[in-house]
Parts: sequence; C-alpha cells; structure tokens
Amino acid sequence: MNHDEPSPLVVTVPLNDDKTISHAIPHSGWWGIPKGNNWCRPVIFKPDGSVDFGGDPEDSHAERYGEMQIFDRAIEVGERFYMKDLEDGSSSEFVVRELIELD
Repeated sequence: MNHDEPSPLVVTVPLNDDKTISHAIPHSGWWGIPKGNNWCRPVIFKPDGSVDFGGDPEDSHAERYGEMQIFDRAIEVGERFYMKDLEDGSSSEFVVRELIELD
C-alpha cells in the first residue's frame, strides 16, 4: 500500500433526490483494503456525527470513536469530508470519488 495515497472509505447509504442520506439511522462501511495482508477497519456512522470503529472491551472511548458528519450533507463526487481521531486529535480527509447505484 502506498501510504501517500489515502485508503478507501466505503459506505452504502440510500440517498434522497437532493443527494443527502435518506434515513437518519446508523450506516456501516469499511475503511481500508479488505484483501491480502492490508489493513481494514469496520466503521459505523451515526447520525450524531460519531464514528464507531468497534474494538476490544479494554479500548478507551478515544480509541474506539472518531467524529465525521455525513448526514444532512450532499454526497456528491468531489465533496470533501473530514474525520477527527479522538485519540490524537488528527484529521483524515476523504473525497467522494464515485457514487454507485445499487440494484
């Protein structure tokens, strides 16, 4: 994996006509590359803006959660989203690269 390139963040959500998420319920996805020996983390996006990475029972709140609001915003190609890491305060930037219609 080239660490200069961001790893993909994939989320399956139903969109309204205005391209906002149609239901204010948690949605799941994954961050990383789910094959080979690459890393991959499951993620759950909650309407309050929290991102749950799951984890071990002994993990602290900061190790398990981040912040990224995907609700009430248009999900369009080129749109930028930022995820804050609660453990160290760093941010990761994500750019919508593709929208795929599911059958």
